[in-house]
Amino acid sequence: MIVILELIALGVFALIAVNLWKMFAGGGRLPTRKGGPIIEGTAHEARSPAAEAARLMREFENVRAELKGRYPATFAMLGGYLNSHTIGEHGGLEGAVREMLADWAPRREEAMREITKLLAENETEEEVRAIVTAASDADFSQEGYRAWLTWLLGRFNAH
Repeated sequence: MIVILELIALGVFALIAVNLWKMFAGGGRLPTRKGGPIIEGTAHEARSPAAEAARLMREFENVRAELKGRYPATFAMLGGYLNSHTIGEHGGLEGAVREMLADWAPRREEAMREITKLLAENETEEEVRAIVTAASDADFSQEGYRAWLTWLLGRFNAH
């Protein structure tokens, strides 16, 4: 039994010696491949998908708060009526929009001013989509987010 333990210890010692010899014979550098090291980056850069998602969610919440501060009436209006609960309660998006227009009629000047500001400051469809999506649960990808807000502005103007 002692002989077997001595052989195992000798084998471990031999492996350590061979690894040390290889490291010093190679100049102490990590092996590289053409174009750079075999292992790129560091352990500190590695993130789990959940950690990355949590970081992005924090950033999104910060940006949403900033947008809400810039367009408070739009966020109140869209968030209050174009959420999944209200849309379901009114039998769809059209019913929720009708309710929103009726309830916001007394504040239509404020709504029109802010929608006009939003459209003027955000020229691309992607920017307007980001704002509407941050404020509500509605999907206007068929109509286009800018086109829908322009239509909404016209509905407030018609009253």
